[in-house]
Amino acid sequence: MFRPVPMLHVQVQVPGKDAARATRAIASAGMLHLVDIAHGKVAADAAPAGTRELLAAFREIARRVRKVADRLEVALPEPSGRLDGEAVEDFERERREVEGELAPLEQAVEAAARAASDAREGAARAAQALERAARLRAAGLPLPRLLALRFATVRLGSASPDDLATLAAVIAPAPVAIVPLATEGPRVLAAVAVPAGARERLEGALRVTAFESLPLPERAPDWEEGPLLAARAEAEAAEAHARAALAARRPEAAGRLAALARRAQAAVLLLHAQTFFAASGRFVVISGWIPAEAADALRASILAATDGRAVVETERPEDLPHAAADAARIPILHRNPLLLRPFQRLVQLYGTPSYGEVEPTAFFALSFLLMFGVMFGDLGHGLVLFSAGYCLFRYVPRFLDYGILLMEGGAASAAFGVLYGSFFGIEGLLPVVWMEPLADLPRFLTLTAGLGVLLVSAGLLLNVYNSWRSGQRVGALFGPRGLFGALVYWVLLAVLARAFVPTTWVLPTRVLVALLAVPAALLLAKPAIVRRLDRGRPARPPAAATPRWLAALEGSVELVDATFSYFANTLSFLRVAAFAAVHAGVFVALFALADTLARVSFGGDVLSVVSLVAGNALVILLEGLTVSVQVLRLEYYEFFSKFFRGGGEPYRPLMLAAAAGKESHEGEERQTRARAGAGGAAGGAARAAGGPGSDDRPGGVAA
Repeated sequence: MFRPVPMLHVQVQVPGKDAARATRAIASAGMLHLVDIAHGKVAADAAPAGTRELLAAFREIARRVRKVADRLEVALPEPSGRLDGEAVEDFERERREVEGELAPLEQAVEAAARAASDAREGAARAAQALERAARLRAAGLPLPRLLALRFATVRLGSASPDDLATLAAVIAPAPVAIVPLATEGPRVLAAVAVPAGARERLEGALRVTAFESLPLPERAPDWEEGPLLAARAEAEAAEAHARAALAARRPEAAGRLAALARRAQAAVLLLHAQTFFAASGRFVVISGWIPAEAADALRASILAATDGRAVVETERPEDLPHAAADAARIPILHRNPLLLRPFQRLVQLYGTPSYGEVEPTAFFALSFLLMFGVMFGDLGHGLVLFSAGYCLFRYVPRFLDYGILLMEGGAASAAFGVLYGSFFGIEGLLPVVWMEPLADLPRFLTLTAGLGVLLVSAGLLLNVYNSWRSGQRVGALFGPRGLFGALVYWVLLAVLARAFVPTTWVLPTRVLVALLAVPAALLLAKPAIVRRLDRGRPARPPAAATPRWLAALEGSVELVDATFSYFANTLSFLRVAAFAAVHAGVFVALFALADTLARVSFGGDVLSVVSLVAGNALVILLEGLTVSVQVLRLEYYEFFSKFFRGGGEPYRPLMLAAAAGKESHEGEERQTRARAGAGGAAGGAARAAGGPGSDDRPGGVAA
C-alpha cells in the first residue's frame, strides 16, 4: 500500500517470423508495459519492415468500419478482453481479407445512405417550396404576371420596416417601388421593383441590407400546391424506402461489423506494439516492464506461442545499467484497497509518484478525512452526504469512486458532529462531547496549528525517507528539507511554544537544550558523515572550488528561507479552525432567519421550515464544496510540497481494452461493487492507476 508493485524489466528476443505470435501472447496476457527498445537512440524505422504502413492501413479500416456502423446505427462493442480467433502471422493477408469483407457491405450501405440523404434533401426542398407558395398565395400575389415582366425587375422578400426604408435609400436615386404584401410579426413581406436597367443596383442594395430574399419560381406551375405535395410525398417515400433498406441490413451486418472491428482493432494493437520493437537481423527484440509476480507466466506464454524459439530475460530495476535505467522509466502500479481508490485518483491529479518514493495515498486519505470532518462537522450533514454516497455506490456504478468518497467524507463529518454536539445546527439536541468551534475558538486554533505542525513534520520525514531511498543521502540528512531542516523547525517551534502556549505544554529547559544539541552535533559531524556516505560510491567529477564562507552563507540563506516557509505552511492550517467556525456561524444565521420568518403573520411557520431545509441544502452543497477545495489546497501546497517528487509513468500494459476507459471502467466498477456487496466494501481491491491509457503507448486501442 505504501510502495508500488515490484516491477521487473523483461527483454524478449524472437525470430522475426515469430514476432506476431509473441506479440499476440503478450497482448493476451495483458501485463507487459512496453518501452522503446532503442530508448530514442535509433531512427524511427527500428520496427520490423512495413509495420507502420500496415498500422496506418488498419487504422483506416477501423475508421471505415465505424462509419458504416454509424450509417446503420449499430453500436459496436468496445475492444476489451482477450484476443480471440486465430493468431495472425501475415498482416498483409489479414488486411486484404478484412477489406474484402468490408468493401461490399460498405458500398451497399453507402448507396442506401446516399439515397436516403438525397431523398431527405428533396423532401426538405419541397417543404420549403410549399411554405413559400403558401406565403405568396396568402399575400394575393399575381405570380403569372410577375414572371411575364420584361422591363422591370422584381424581388420578393421580408424585412423590418426600417430595413425597407434603408433599402429604398440605398437604391436611390434609381426609381424604386416597395409594395408591402403581408405582415409577418415584426417583419413585412414585400415586393421591391426597379426598372430593368437598375437591376445591378438593386442586387447590390439587397446584399448590404437585412433583406431576406424569397426566390421566385421559373414557371408558375412549379409552385402549385398539388405538384409540390406530390413531390414531397415522393421524396418522403424514397427516404422511407432507403431507411427500410438500411434497417433490413442492420441485423445481419451488426455481427459482421463487430467481427471486422475487432479484427481491425486487434491488428492496430499488435502493429502499434511492434513499432516499439527493434529489428536486429532476423530477430526482433521486445522490451518492457511487468509486475514481478507475473513474469513467469508471461515467459511460459511466450515460449508456448513460439514453440520455444524465444529468449526471455528479466532484470530487477537495481540491476539495470544506469543509462538504461534512466531512459526506460519504471512504470508505477499501486494496488490500494477499495476504500482508498478515490484518494489515489486525487493524488494522481497532483502527479504520479516515482518508483522509488513512498506512495502517499494512505497519508492523504487520513489527513483529508480528518480535516474535512473538523471543518464540516455536523451529524445531520454527515448522514446526508453518506446517504448520497451510498446511492451512488449502490445504483450508479459509473460514479462508484464518488460514492465511496462521499460516504467516507460523510462518516468523518458525522463523527465530528457527534463530538461537537451538532445535528443540523440544533443546539441542545446532542451533548457536546469535545468542544464547540465558536465557543472554544482559541483552543480550536491552537489544536489546528498543532495539526499543521504534525502534517508539515510528516512531510519532512517522508522527504527524508524518499531522499535516502533515492540515493541522495547527504540531502536527506543535511538538506533544508532533510533531517537537519526538520530539527531546526522543531527547535524553533519549542522556543516559540515557551512564549505563546500554556505552561503545561512547554518543554522543560533540559529537554529544549538536548533538542538544540542534536542539530548542532549533526552539523559538526557533517564532514565525517559525508565521507562515510561517499565511501564505495563512484567518484564524481571534481567541481569548481567554492569558498567555505560562501557555501556556508548560501546554505544559511536557504535554510532560513525553508524554515520561514515551514512556519507559513503551519499557519495555513489555521483555516481549518476558521472554516469550522464559519460552518457553526452559518447555523446561527440560518436559525436567526428562521426565527424572523416564523413571526410572519401568514404562513410564518411554513416559511421558517422551508428556509431551514433550503438553507441546510445550500450549506451542504456550497460549503461542502468549499471545504473540499480548501482541504485539497492544504494537502497539495502545504503537505505534498514537502516530499512529493512525481515524474512517475503510469503502468499501461499492452492489452485489448477501450482507450478512453469509459465503458471498460464502468464494467470494472460494476464488478468491484459486486465484490464489495458480497464480501464487504472494505474487502474489495482495485487496480487503480493501472488501466490502459490513451496516449501513444499501445496500452489499449484507439482505432
